[in-house]
Amino acid sequence: MKKNDKVVDVDFKADKSSKPAKKRKFKMPTSFTILFFILFIVVIFTWIGNLAGWSYDRVVPEHIAPGGGVLVPETIEKDVVVKGAGIFDIFLAMTKGFVGKADIIIFIICLGGFLNIIMRTKALEAFTQSITKKMGKRTIWVIPILVTFFSFCGSTYGMAEETLGFYMIVIPLMIAAGFDSFTALMIVLFGAGAGVVASTVNPFLIGLAVEASKVAELTTSTGMAFRWIGWIIFTFFTICFIMWYASKVKKNPQKSVVFETAERDRIFFLGESVEEVKFNKKRIASLVVFLLTFVIMILYLVGWNDILGSNGAEQAGEWFNKYVFFLSGLIPGFGTGGLVEVACFFIISSLIIALIDWKGEEDYIDGFIVGSKDMLGVCLVIAVAAGLGFIMSETGLQTLIITGLSSGLGGLNTIGFVVISFFLFIPLSFLIPSTSGFATAIFPLWGPVAGSISISAASGSITAFSFASGFLNLFTPTSGVVMGALGIAKIEYSKIFKGGWIYLLGVLLISIVLLSVGPLLPSPIF
Repeated sequence: MKKNDKVVDVDFKADKSSKPAKKRKFKMPTSFTILFFILFIVVIFTWIGNLAGWSYDRVVPEHIAPGGGVLVPETIEKDVVVKGAGIFDIFLAMTKGFVGKADIIIFIICLGGFLNIIMRTKALEAFTQSITKKMGKRTIWVIPILVTFFSFCGSTYGMAEETLGFYMIVIPLMIAAGFDSFTALMIVLFGAGAGVVASTVNPFLIGLAVEASKVAELTTSTGMAFRWIGWIIFTFFTICFIMWYASKVKKNPQKSVVFETAERDRIFFLGESVEEVKFNKKRIASLVVFLLTFVIMILYLVGWNDILGSNGAEQAGEWFNKYVFFLSGLIPGFGTGGLVEVACFFIISSLIIALIDWKGEEDYIDGFIVGSKDMLGVCLVIAVAAGLGFIMSETGLQTLIITGLSSGLGGLNTIGFVVISFFLFIPLSFLIPSTSGFATAIFPLWGPVAGSISISAASGSITAFSFASGFLNLFTPTSGVVMGALGIAKIEYSKIFKGGWIYLLGVLLISIVLLSVGPLLPSPIF
């Protein structure tokens, strides 16, 4: 008899009194599965578009003619048919995603090595023990302070990838205080995210959208008062929700959405020993370097030239490179560099921390590699997510969708235009999670349509973009920040919805209410 037959025979002879087998619970697919499925669906749409002859008008930017050196002015290519992408192109999209997101992938790999070096010193463990011991039951009041800080940074300069380094500060602190890793995740992810939702002067969102809209009367100050009101409301709501959740978990740990991994999290983030870790001079020095690194990172990534209205920061960097070249003659000045330069700072700081309590070259290299290796899964997810944008852009599907949507909204009034723009921007933000990429791709088409209705519609559409993009980037699997945060916090993707669905629904409803009320206010305010 075959093995399979024997198994079936045993199943039929099972004791009738035995309990029926439990139904298998639905398990959320991995991030890879979700993203590859989305890529496959998009590829199918490119087939349909190509076979059906879907076409669009493509803008060919000003360029130098090959071979002749002649400047060719900007032209419009009519009736360009959507290209079809193949099955193999799904995997090409992943490798292209690596290239397109090389800066954030390098940033995350170096961040992983840096974090593992500081974790080995137990400086964070000693710090969190010291804080929780001093604050006692008042630790919950750290939440509004941290959320306000992250939200302000998100609103003013679009703090996103920079938040990834803060999880290793906040997670141990929250776990040691009797909360959980999900509380920490919300403080950083939802805190900075709430700020991005209610962006006020964020140059990567507001600034680029205003510039791309090309509406004469529209400036970054248009609607700023309303955006600050929105920032206060979203930040207050975020603080209240996180404190409510944290209090619930504190009273009953089983209410935690990550209760099943609570012990594992405690061991990983706080160490296996329950004994007090001494906050000695070496650990204090390591912690100072650790915190200083993030202060420098924030200051370095802020767009000082845009904020100050001059190129002073750039000139200061050039002066430093010229006269202090023995330290660096190549790193750009504050506000002019990016994530690759910050990754360099992580390597330097990890070496300084290792030197404070030197245990040998092999120990340092091993520690850095192990930490970097832990981030590989996150980097792969980011690459696959970026591949979606590659397929959409290269096939022309992205331009087709944007052109079609923008051309159908011209006859609406201001309130209708702003609210509908918000709902349309949500799926578009899924396809283009980068705020700067979204602004440069969408608003050259959207801005003139909005401007033809009213200046409030033009300003309101930018606020709608801020609300929609910020809302979606709180949970979308196509965001490297979201997937990176989950990877560092060791939390499954599905937990965002299990623990945060009330918050996400609240953000959605507040956005709709504000966008419905805003157009009723005078133009300079909204």
